Amino acid sequence: MQSNLILEQTQTLSGAQIQSLNILAYTNQELDAFMQTEYLENPLLEASSDHQEETMQNLEKFYETGGEDGGALLPENTDDDVDRRGDVKAREQGTLERMILEQLHHQQYTADTWKLFRYLVCCLDDSGYFPYEPAEIARVSGYDQTLIEQCLCELKKLEPAGIFARDLSECLTLQLRRKGIEDPLLYQMTETCLEEILQGQISRITRQLGISTVKTKEFMHLLSTLNPRPLAQDSRETQYIVPDILAVREGDGWKAELNDRWLGEYHLNDYYIQMMATAEDQELKAYFAEKLKRARYVLECVEQRRTTILRIVYAILDYQKEYFLQRKAPKPMTLEDIGQILSLHPSTVSRAIKGKYLQYQKTILLKDLFSGSVSREDSSAAHIKERILALIQKEEKENTLSDSCLEKLLAADGITVSRRTIAKYREQLGIPDSRMRGYL
Repeated sequence: MQSNLILEQTQTLSGAQIQSLNILAYTNQELDAFMQTEYLENPLLEASSDHQEETMQNLEKFYETGGEDGGALLPENTDDDVDRRGDVKAREQGTLERMILEQLHHQQYTADTWKLFRYLVCCLDDSGYFPYEPAEIARVSGYDQTLIEQCLCELKKLEPAGIFARDLSECLTLQLRRKGIEDPLLYQMTETCLEEILQGQISRITRQLGISTVKTKEFMHLLSTLNPRPLAQDSRETQYIVPDILAVREGDGWKAELNDRWLGEYHLNDYYIQMMATAEDQELKAYFAEKLKRARYVLECVEQRRTTILRIVYAILDYQKEYFLQRKAPKPMTLEDIGQILSLHPSTVSRAIKGKYLQYQKTILLKDLFSGSVSREDSSAAHIKERILALIQKEEKENTLSDSCLEKLLAADGITVSRRTIAKYREQLGIPDSRMRGYL
């Protein structure tokens, strides 16, 4: 056995550098989530537009019962002279009832219980609330009050969480319990401070419950992730692409900006900075100093992210000018090409464009403009797109070329590519299919 001394030079990244690179790679939505977390955990960071408070303020708008008389009481046996001003039209039978009752085991309940289940489903308002007392339902419907209470208890266990709640407070409570959260202060806040939550009165909540501002913000953020309208969640299924960068043509140049105004602006909290200057407790001063350092660092990283992304976007717009202005095929472009123009490492360019969409006349994923390690040979993706565009430009309107025809024509030129790939390249070029081109 012997020992050798070897001199070796290595480069390692600090935690701060890694965090800076992560922030650069965030999309606007990911950056928003990151900044919200920082805001909740750091009292030295202040937001001019508090998303947590805004979301909770909007809960009041989400919860609409349709007037003072509430939702949809539908008594089974009534006379014609009964005042039905509080009634609304019955829901379409089938979809809602099936969605709810299919979660129950049919053999565990009697026929009368199933009839009552269906009746209670009809009493839900548009948000999924059940704003009636069991005694009131018993008086109107003739069912036993105890059985009604038992049925409601079973129905509140179903999906979506929060359905059959009496009001907004119980709806949020049911969802918290479904998540397995057991913090008694959070439940107390939900049950007793709902009005203050809706109005964003953080200081009043902290005094009433005797908790810190940071804890209050954390609770409000958690509540903002819940669904105040259980039956309205289906409307959220449609997903839309929100561009991260907006670009416009101004004269002979470009103007680009990050589409992040909706994030609000973050800045340092002057109140806590003054408190830090006057505090005599050394531990408190050290705590504030650490949080201040973190807040400044995060704000610097966000600003550096903005500068770097815009530099790269301007370089891409100039490099691919013919693609954006003349709808030609994108030029072969690699991360190294943009990196050399801006004196940036290719990995920095890669992080800056990760998952980000650019909008100019249409929305495109920035990554799709890069050909990676593809060479400039005729078989490159850019050349294939150019050939597809040239073939389509020469086609006759009465005899448009389908993707299968394009596949055969490209094969005749020695370019082997699948019909599916041709369809993808055609869509990236913004060209409709052959059937639609025949109508243009």
